[in-house]
Amino acid sequence: MSKTTRTLDEPTLELLADGSPVLLLSADAKGRPHATYSWAIALTGKRLRIAVDRGGHTSTNWRKSGQAAVQIVGQGGRNLLIDGRARQLAPALHCEAAMEPWELAIRGVLDQSWPGVATSTLRYRWPRERAAGMRRFERSLYRELLQAFGEGRSSMWKE
Repeated sequence: MSKTTRTLDEPTLELLADGSPVLLLSADAKGRPHATYSWAIALTGKRLRIAVDRGGHTSTNWRKSGQAAVQIVGQGGRNLLIDGRARQLAPALHCEAAMEPWELAIRGVLDQSWPGVATSTLRYRWPRERAAGMRRFERSLYRELLQAFGEGRSSMWKE
């Protein structure tokens, strides 16, 4: 069922307010597609903050065109393709120097779900010996995306 809106609806906004694994989508100058895994957090119904690998294809493509897309896969039963204009906020994140903070100004949200069909949720599974450290990293990343560059609305990070 394809339905396009201009903003995240309230249930999706609440779901993404605490951060989520996502797929980042871009195209190079020749139109070749590129996808990579990362993390995003919703600030408002019109804005996402995203961690992007510094110097990677996504960063290069987004910097050149400003055109960006983020795919939400299965979180909360949702399958969304979110597109808009991306801008880099800083050269690097403090919690992970190999990543850049970006913000997506949402232009459209396409619901790609099918009635009666459920998809597996995109989530990261870390090796046991790295799991605790990676969960701490994810919490730090989401916190920094919210706090270091301005307001956020996440209930998870409020003191």
